[in-house]
Amino acid sequence: MSKPIGVRIDSKQEEIWHKFKEFVSEKYVKKHTVLGNELVKALQLYLELYELVANNKREPETQLVTSKSGDLEVKSMKETSYDLLNTIIACRGNLEQVEDELQDIPSSARDKLDKLRKALFKAQKIVEERIEAIR
Repeated sequence: MSKPIGVRIDSKQEEIWHKFKEFVSEKYVKKHTVLGNELVKALQLYLELYELVANNKREPETQLVTSKSGDLEVKSMKETSYDLLNTIIACRGNLEQVEDELQDIPSSARDKLDKLRKALFKAQKIVEERIEAIR
């Protein structure tokens, strides 16, 4: 159940409020319900950033905020990146296993498998670089 809240802002911050409402309106095409959800997300991220800075941590961890049935879920980008990396590595392993099990592969199919292997390797490198950048 949603609950209305009221706040006062001075004229100096009014432009920020209008930009935020415009952002939500452009993102969702509507403001009803989602404006409050987006405001809560913004406040939550602000408080987490403040807490990290207040605790003298060097950098805040980049986070991914998702919404599930009206609830907010904050998942670190590092955790998501590791999930992606594990999936890519598993796909590469499965691809190698398929190639080992197939004896007579036409050259066109072998070329496609090679392209797939290269694409997975490239994706793995991108995710590994992201993980390093987050550290």
